Amino acid sequence: MSEFKFVKKLRIPTFSSTEQAMEWGSHLNAKDHGMLVKVQRALSDTALGEFDPQRMINLATQSQLMREAADAFVSIFRHVETNAQA
Repeated sequence: MSEFKFVKKLRIPTFSSTEQAMEWGSHLNAKDHGMLVKVQRALSDTALGEFDPQRMINLATQSQLMREAADAFVSIFRHVETNAQA
């Protein structure tokens, strides 16, 4: 009997603002946060290797917004952790 493993895919939107990215990132769980960080790093590397200046800017902007989303998760996590200790 074969065993099927279902992989949940993280759907990352194209962010239009820091606020949107932070709002979205604040709802991530730890596993999704890890995936977001991996995707953000890959996108950043892709931007660095891009020859078309406009495409490089677009990729770098989305990478930065993904970083903002990831940072929102960390901020929320620290806030919850601090309140739990109080």
